Amino acid sequence: MPPDRGRASKACAACRKIKTRCYESGGHGKACLRCERLTRLERTVSALVERLDTATGTVGRWAPNADTASTSPIQPPPAAVHEAQPGTPSAAPVFLIRDVASEVGVRQPQVAGQSQNPDIIARGLVPVQDAGALIELFQEHYGRWVSFNPGSSSETILVEVRKSPLLLCACCLIAVRHTTQDSASTLAPRLFQEAKTLLSTHLLDVPQSIEFFQAAVILSMWSTTIGQTPLSVDSWLLSGFALQHSLASEVFAPVMRGSGDQAASLSKSELDRCCVWNHLCLVHLHYCVGTRRRAILGRKQIEKCRQILDSDHATNFETRMVAEVMLYWIIYESCSTAQVDLPKTQAALHEWRQEWKFLFDQPRSQFIQMGFHFAQLLVYDQALKSRSAAVRESRITEMTRLSAAIIQLALDTADVRTRHLSDHIYHMITFAAVTLCRLLHMYENQLASTHNIMELDSLVLTLVTWLHSIGLPCHVAHTLGDVVAAFHEKLRPNAHPSPYDQAQDDIGLYFPELLGIETFDGGNFDFIPDWDPYIPGPAT
Repeated sequence: MPPDRGRASKACAACRKIKTRCYESGGHGKACLRCERLTRLERTVSALVERLDTATGTVGRWAPNADTASTSPIQPPPAAVHEAQPGTPSAAPVFLIRDVASEVGVRQPQVAGQSQNPDIIARGLVPVQDAGALIELFQEHYGRWVSFNPGSSSETILVEVRKSPLLLCACCLIAVRHTTQDSASTLAPRLFQEAKTLLSTHLLDVPQSIEFFQAAVILSMWSTTIGQTPLSVDSWLLSGFALQHSLASEVFAPVMRGSGDQAASLSKSELDRCCVWNHLCLVHLHYCVGTRRRAILGRKQIEKCRQILDSDHATNFETRMVAEVMLYWIIYESCSTAQVDLPKTQAALHEWRQEWKFLFDQPRSQFIQMGFHFAQLLVYDQALKSRSAAVRESRITEMTRLSAAIIQLALDTADVRTRHLSDHIYHMITFAAVTLCRLLHMYENQLASTHNIMELDSLVLTLVTWLHSIGLPCHVAHTLGDVVAAFHEKLRPNAHPSPYDQAQDDIGLYFPELLGIETFDGGNFDFIPDWDPYIPGPAT
């Protein structure tokens, strides 16, 4: 097609030379937009060719040394291709392509209303004064989970936390549940959506900072609290991602290469990072057990959690966390198979209790006791689901005793700190209540000979009342109290009138595997446990 004669005189020199139509000529001899891009592309290609020619003699030596590859931080690529100087390390291939695309005019679309690295204060979701108050509340009740310095002021902590928009959002999201119902109902859902958005972005960054791992601990440990529904954030997945990211980060280097002899010489900051690592392991194992998924950790990594015990800085809280990690590892190893080796598991649990018995006489020992009961209950529950042997009366009785013991322990040891417990404590209590309901439903006649059935039903309803008395209506205890109330009403409608008819009937939406509630293909929920019927016989 011949060129447009009417516009030929206005075409730029480059377009006239190649006899093609000119687009958006700037006039006065200026090149059109297409020609400018072609010129930039030619310059970029020339620069690349020069760099490749320069690197020809060094092929085979560009890869990092194997001894330093895992410890050297990843270097960012040059800001632009043409700025690279001789001797500058070559950019990673994908980063290089990204920079070339930027040079030739390809731009990433911007999301309206978002700046480069906004946090909830910069975006106007939370005023700075309110953020300071929320951080102060978080530091007081939850700071030790992420090793915040208890001696620092809330203003200092806020400055540090603002380095990570994700960590700031996570801290405020937990704290706002303990302010007022109006603030929680309006602000918490927005912070929850913001946290999920920030999390999806941060998961792609390598290497991660300590702030990311702190945020992962918070969002995993209180996943029911932040979304008002169990597994609103998949804690198993998030904690697993964080543990995988730890392999590419120097944050936990003291944990990875440390030993018992070296732990005593670690600084306080290094020990703080050991605590964060331990809490990541704990929450990951809790949800491995709670959702029956495989762990990405092995025994070698789990044993590293003990390093902090060799330090003079280890507190009762940190020691209890190590004990819980070891307990959950026993549960995980024992219950990960189709059939539990009951004698072997009981021996392992007894050995654990002997090792950590000194904690049973120390403050806050109720959580160690509760965890031990929970471990035994899970093992018996798994044994009851085995089709290889008849259910024995002694096991049913023991499960009833353990379930009631967990509930009674929670009721008897409640104090001002109860509302600030981690979600997994409430999960244990709720599991005990649900298990007791299932036992009463399946084996009422057998249990009636050794137990007061009315007292057991009353204990479940007392627990519901207690859960509904904790904190604001948005507290995790209220959510789980509704679960227990609806479940008891479903299985025990004639036992006692329940005043909690407002609870959702489809409670399987709350807990899939965590409470042993499975669904039919049709969508209805099966509240009947997968246990064998009771067959009288000698106890084993």
